[in-house]
Amino acid sequence: MRPIGHTISLAEARALIDGAARPLDRVERVPLARARGRILARDIVANSDVPPFSRAGMDGYAVRAADTTGATRETPRVLERIEQIFTGQVPTRALGPGTCAEIATGAPMPQGADAVVMVEDTDMTSTNPVRIFAAVQPRQHVGQQGADIKHGQTVLPAGVQLNASRVGAIAALGIGEIDAYARPRVAILSTGNEIADPGSPLAPGQVYDINRFTLGAIVDEHGGVAVPHRTAADTMEDLSRAIDECLEDDVLVFSGGSSVGERDLILDALAARGTVLFHGIAVKPGKPTAFGLVEGKPFFGMPGYPTSCLSNAYILLVPFLRTIARLPPRATRTVIVPLGQRVVSAPGRHQFYTVRLAGGVAVPAFKASGDITSMSQADGYFEIAADTDVVEQGELVEVTLW
Repeated sequence: MRPIGHTISLAEARALIDGAARPLDRVERVPLARARGRILARDIVANSDVPPFSRAGMDGYAVRAADTTGATRETPRVLERIEQIFTGQVPTRALGPGTCAEIATGAPMPQGADAVVMVEDTDMTSTNPVRIFAAVQPRQHVGQQGADIKHGQTVLPAGVQLNASRVGAIAALGIGEIDAYARPRVAILSTGNEIADPGSPLAPGQVYDINRFTLGAIVDEHGGVAVPHRTAADTMEDLSRAIDECLEDDVLVFSGGSSVGERDLILDALAARGTVLFHGIAVKPGKPTAFGLVEGKPFFGMPGYPTSCLSNAYILLVPFLRTIARLPPRATRTVIVPLGQRVVSAPGRHQFYTVRLAGGVAVPAFKASGDITSMSQADGYFEIAADTDVVEQGELVEVTLW
């Protein structure tokens, strides 16, 4: 056995990881239909006005506002309808004094018109001549050309994340593709002779791979592209082969092989080709976590136990991944509730203790580091500082929700 000789604090681990986080500069073309969530790599500059023409803001009649002066129900103004204009149709006649055009919402305004009278303010029993019952002002009920976006305007700057409305603004300009920063490709590697793929029969002494799927879900949710690799056996030859394959991606995340057994060899393989910045954090769960660089690529060594692996993925991998993907920090939601049961913490280790919320109380959900239900049946976690040994029942705790 090779015990972990030294652990560092959670703060020290985070500082080392943050120091290695470099946002990716790689840029790729992305169809607008798949652009939601992506980070713009170049400014979006308007190549035209939006709307590209002045258009009716209401169903009614396009008029010269001066022709409606003084109009009331008692003293209506009477105008001659010379045209009917639908959306997608170009007006063919200009308005002169005493004339109007029936117009649909969104249809182009005819030349000479400067306002729209709502159909409700007209005599709807007759379409010609048209009796106007309310005066309008110039530009009333009219969407002016360029009112939304002006030609040459920077609509969205590089570096913003695209949501539905921002995608819509790009679509309004007729742009079908955008330049976005590439999503980091994250190689996910499970190690160990005891790991079997779901769907295959278990041999004696084997367990199904959980971490490949939980890590993949984390990566996909936080701006990366999960690239699962086939499980590597506990031999230097197979581990070296796996590392070679993983180095085609931007980040390597492996689970298992970071503990203290004689056959936990992957750290040896990585150290022979790079630098292990730390191995061992004073946290629970997840003490045997490692981080370093191999051939310039960052790697995370996660514990094989599913709860330890997933917990440290949230705490350490997610902030790193969002930084290199140019995403804002992960938004978290917390609630302050009383603890439903006394909890004893490991001395000298910062603990992330999973709980579920029931009846306004935080009920302990943690079982053991090897039990995935410690997290799958939890609503979130609260933190216990390294210098705290006990949290008493009824004490208020701040729960970070998944």
